[in-house]
Amino acid sequence: MNRRIFMHTVAAGGAMVLGVRSASAANYPIKPVVIVVAFPPGGGADTLTRALSAPLAQALGQSVIVENKPGASTVIGADYVAKSLPDGYTLLVTSPPHVSNPSLMDKLPFDTVNDFAPVCLAAKSPFVLVVKPDSPIKALDDLIALAKIKQLTFGSSGNGTSDHLSTEMLCHMHGIAMLHIPYKGTGPALIDLMGGHIDLMFANIVGAAPLMRAGKLRAIAVTTAERSSLLPELPTVQELIEMPFDVSAWTGFLAPAGTDPAIVDRLNREIRSSLEVKQVKDIMKSSGADAVGSTPAEFQGFIVNEINKWSEIIKAAGIKV
Repeated sequence: MNRRIFMHTVAAGGAMVLGVRSASAANYPIKPVVIVVAFPPGGGADTLTRALSAPLAQALGQSVIVENKPGASTVIGADYVAKSLPDGYTLLVTSPPHVSNPSLMDKLPFDTVNDFAPVCLAAKSPFVLVVKPDSPIKALDDLIALAKIKQLTFGSSGNGTSDHLSTEMLCHMHGIAMLHIPYKGTGPALIDLMGGHIDLMFANIVGAAPLMRAGKLRAIAVTTAERSSLLPELPTVQELIEMPFDVSAWTGFLAPAGTDPAIVDRLNREIRSSLEVKQVKDIMKSSGADAVGSTPAEFQGFIVNEINKWSEIIKAAGIKV
């Protein structure tokens, strides 16, 4: 085959592929869409995904099936989606472990950035810094000052979790050190905090809010850059330290790398629209989450920034799981 015929053949083949992709995007979806949640049923990400599935199905004109594939700190679910066909029919719902795992784990079966196509950062929920009501820590300045003269202890829901990393980030920024006491979940940690066995905790806002209202815990600040809609009276850590500080239990949608951008854009539009549905808003409000509804490009930038941010903190604190 001479060069001219070869080049025409390649061009024709490329045009055919683009034509098929364009037609596929135009007709999308023609079958049910599966959303893989990398967590067990009942958690925040699962609850939000199931709330979104009904309006999303209506907007897409196809069933939306939610499947839970938990395990290995979101790695099992993420790996399944990374290796799925990039046709828009298998999506991943994930959260902070997706961006901290590259620094916490020696090896992953996928590339966190290059093996996924970001679709939408759907929502964020803050952590809240809480202490006992009779604690000498009345403000964030008190915490930092006390940590410089005595050994303070802090609890978390587990080693390498977002509430753990939040505290390590604060320590790193202020040149202080505190003793980490990991627990198997937020509940046991909060029980020990109320019992005086640890000094403080960055707790999940849903678990901490009822205890705060009952006067069993005192809140100092929330970890997101903006104030929480659930507890708007609380300042942010960022306000108090006058430095960038933004940590959240976020929920985001990803597709396999190579998914047609037109399909990604369609999914993004419908997810953002579904976030405006009253039932979805009510569920988010009850769980302390605030809608984000980012573009794919914004979510891509967020993922890269989060990977870099946690890499620095994890390395400085010497954390491994």
